[in-house]
Amino acid sequence: MTKQQQRYFQILQAAYALLESGNFQNMTTARIAALAGVAEGTIYRYFKNKRHLLFEVLDFYGQSIANRIFSKALPNQDLKTNLEGFVDSFFLSLRQDAPFFRVMHKVLSEIDDPEIYPLLRDTFIRHSKSIREVFEWARQKGEITLTDEETDNMVHGLWGLADSFMIRVVLQIHTPIQKREVAYMVSAFTRQLFSKE
Repeated sequence: MTKQQQRYFQILQAAYALLESGNFQNMTTARIAALAGVAEGTIYRYFKNKRHLLFEVLDFYGQSIANRIFSKALPNQDLKTNLEGFVDSFFLSLRQDAPFFRVMHKVLSEIDDPEIYPLLRDTFIRHSKSIREVFEWARQKGEITLTDEETDNMVHGLWGLADSFMIRVVLQIHTPIQKREVAYMVSAFTRQLFSKE
């Protein structure tokens, strides 16, 4: 890792730590710089402004989590196996990534900024494409016969299920969440795909 990459990640980690312990409004560049061990001006070499830094934090940590969740999904596996892998990985994420889910929830409830919405929307679209890809593999192999609209509905429905579990973790409602709950909800939601078997 180069010195520039190291500084970039130091700044990201410092901003994330401040978001974990506080909120976006209190995440000043002076506090980020102090925590990262860099001069305040150094932040602007890597990020246009505080909003840009916020987006990079959410994108970096969110993408890392998404990569772990979808790591077991493979094109040569059948849909059931891929969905089971998704359940396993997502369940582990609910336990490991609760701090990030809290940060995301805080940020979404705190920021009313039309400039950040397109960036967050693009992130949502990128992550939902990962879910869609699993269904596309199954369609290409003839495992399922869904229209594009039906596939989109499945993707958005699974995203909604995942979001509801993340909110339960954030608000500590009926926690700890059990793996069988996640498996049951995914199974119930996708049952119609396998009803012909």
